[in-house]
Amino acid sequence: MTADVSAVLVATGEGPRAGIALHGVLDAAAAARSAGLAVEVVVLLADASSGTRAALGEAAEHGARLETIGVGELGAARNYAVAAATGRYVALLDAGGLCSANWLHAAHAVAEADPERTVVHPEVHWFYEQGRELYFPPDQADPGFDPAMVALGNCWDAQTFAAAEVHRAVPHPELDAGAEPGDLDWAWTRATLAAGLRHRLAPDTLSFRRRRPRTLR
Repeated sequence: MTADVSAVLVATGEGPRAGIALHGVLDAAAAARSAGLAVEVVVLLADASSGTRAALGEAAEHGARLETIGVGELGAARNYAVAAATGRYVALLDAGGLCSANWLHAAHAVAEADPERTVVHPEVHWFYEQGRELYFPPDQADPGFDPAMVALGNCWDAQTFAAAEVHRAVPHPELDAGAEPGDLDWAWTRATLAAGLRHRLAPDTLSFRRRRPRTLR
């Protein structure tokens, strides 16, 4: 049976934080199911550290499907995640962050308005390392949004929700080992805009993360 949503948690070297992220995804999946959506949870171990694997050791007991690859480069890992997903939509989640419980069903509601052209992001990002910082990304539907700002820095991070076909049409770049944190997200943002996709926000949703990427405006 094809799911409405595949929620994929991509894990590399997050250690114990990955277990917290998993329970956040499970809570979001439960809330989405209560809203009538069929959701599969996938945990992708991308060349994951031993601590990360241990933190996610109970994933299958909670109904998640485990996938393992020997590549830790995040672009390749995200593309693998999309290929492994069965859902009409794919939510990519980072094992170093925590999504709000309403994330999946709220993002689904936004994407359904224009599924072939929409990439959905949380409305608020809360970064907690090196002080506390709230970041409010722009919504491309805002009349004041200027796409030229993306040349100066990225507006949106990797916690995305989009149709699987959107992800397949615009795959994530695979960067070399010298890439800085956030470069992948920025490169994918530019590729999506070039392809005519629109980045939207899901109202009242939150991403809680350890640090703000260098490229995020």
